[in-house]
Amino acid sequence: MGEKSKTGNAWVNFILIFVMGAIFAIGFFKVPPAMGSLMEYFQCGLGEAGWFMSACSVAGTVIAFATGAIQTKIGPKGMLIAALVCMALDSLVGVLAPNVEVFIASRFIGGLGNGFLATAGPTLIALLFKDPAKRGLPNSIWACWTAAGSLIMLNSYAFILGATGSWQGVWWVCLAIVVVGLVLTVFGIRVDHAEEMQMVAAGGDVKPWAGLTSLNSWLLVIVFACFAFIFSVWSAMAPTYLQTPLVGMDMAAANSVSSITTVTGIVGSLIIGVVLTKVRNQPLVLVGTMVLCTVAGVIQFVFTGQAAIIVVAVLVGLFTNIVPPALFSNAQWAAKTPAGVALVMAALPIGSNFGGIPAAPIAGAIVESTGSWAMVAVPLGIVGAVGLVCAVVFMARCGKYAMGAAKSGSDAQ
Repeated sequence: MGEKSKTGNAWVNFILIFVMGAIFAIGFFKVPPAMGSLMEYFQCGLGEAGWFMSACSVAGTVIAFATGAIQTKIGPKGMLIAALVCMALDSLVGVLAPNVEVFIASRFIGGLGNGFLATAGPTLIALLFKDPAKRGLPNSIWACWTAAGSLIMLNSYAFILGATGSWQGVWWVCLAIVVVGLVLTVFGIRVDHAEEMQMVAAGGDVKPWAGLTSLNSWLLVIVFACFAFIFSVWSAMAPTYLQTPLVGMDMAAANSVSSITTVTGIVGSLIIGVVLTKVRNQPLVLVGTMVLCTVAGVIQFVFTGQAAIIVVAVLVGLFTNIVPPALFSNAQWAAKTPAGVALVMAALPIGSNFGGIPAAPIAGAIVESTGSWAMVAVPLGIVGAVGLVCAVVFMARCGKYAMGAAKSGSDAQ
């Protein structure tokens, strides 16, 4: 690669990439606010409906083992295009689904797209911003693509439903938006093909499972899985819970309250980012984030008063979304070589996807069998405790190394 990049304006391209991520997330998160309508249409219970989101996590877990190799063949822009194609198929197959099995299959396709996008985004940022020191801001913004799309969908679902008359109308609108995104991606995002292919030429040699050869790696992957379980239960089930007679919100209010978590999640991510730059013992910070995440899990469906639930939505957003940045920062202490750190980073998505697979189905099955939403606190508390124990063990193993490396770095400055 020559000193002068042939790739176009970095920020213009990045803004378009972020918009494409948000467009994907709009389609990805169309299910939670539609859960009640989907259950009625397909005549299924809450347990089976939980797979409407968990199927995406299954797909993400499966594809995580192949995205590196696929990216070496089609490049990161090709991965972004593939992600949007998957979301278009998710919407098209879903709206035409004759039964619940085909609908779940449509969500599996969407989950594959999520895996493609999760790989493409960071790679494109590294391509556009050659200087690592300049990647901090775009990486922080990119971390909000799911939040942005979810926020838009949760607050616009009732309007689109009213305008189109059915959940199918929402799916058609999402399909149209994704198609527009595809056109913009193909013709609007300008990256030099030779540059991107040269950059990912060795990516296929980094297999996610290669990062699962040490206890430190496993500890972080398990923590990520526990976070994903807690977060996925809320994101998939909260709109449905808020519309039950226990709480009594209408659809628009339920979706708006659910979206509070998205806003406070962005705030939480930014706050923990500042904290992580100020402290030396980052593994200790990870322990603190898992304590708060566990609290957020236990309180999710305990309260029924609308004012209390708004407070819960705020806290769930703040307390859960601080975990992923802490995990990414601590990955550098799980291994002592750059290659080892890269392997740990490649393995982390396995945990995040795997944790989301059983989340909604377990929560739905508990509500169906016991008739109590509050009982969901039991598995949420157990999973949170497992994640906390793993975080503590990781701190015991890596805390001194992290503090020593941080002190050496500050002394060298």
